[in-house]
Amino acid sequence: MKLAVQRLLIDAPAEEVFEYFIDPVRFGQWMAEGATLNPEQGGTVRWTHPNGDSVSGRYVEVNPPRRLVFTYGWERAEVRIPPGSTTVEIDLTTQDDGATLITLVHRGLEGGAVDAHRGGWAHYLDRLRSAAEGQPSGPDPWADRRVPTPEELAR
Repeated sequence: MKLAVQRLLIDAPAEEVFEYFIDPVRFGQWMAEGATLNPEQGGTVRWTHPNGDSVSGRYVEVNPPRRLVFTYGWERAEVRIPPGSTTVEIDLTTQDDGATLITLVHRGLEGGAVDAHRGGWAHYLDRLRSAAEGQPSGPDPWADRRVPTPEELAR
């Protein structure tokens, strides 16, 4: 299994950036509106993209404002990444100038899903950067994209 790793610098304090991962209203500004986020160990993490695809899992570690770990998977069976079957680790590191370095590691992905999720996280973290830096993210240009199945990724 490979890792999907993303690093991104955001010109905002870690305390504020962390809130975009655990507050459903802020989460909706960059990822998906109407998320269910219960940020405590064992709590539910679930969101549905406008295309109807839903992610669900459980929080494993919540250490504000430095670290967040949750299980992750897609509820649509054809994607073949079942809910809770992979793990997302998010570390926030304060830089000397007060900016925050996000390091996101998505573990447990296989095959084409690694690159697909790497691209997805890059897209959504860029939207997070806009929101956290006070710029409107605007409508998600990927709103109608479905999560690809292994067969679609093999083409």
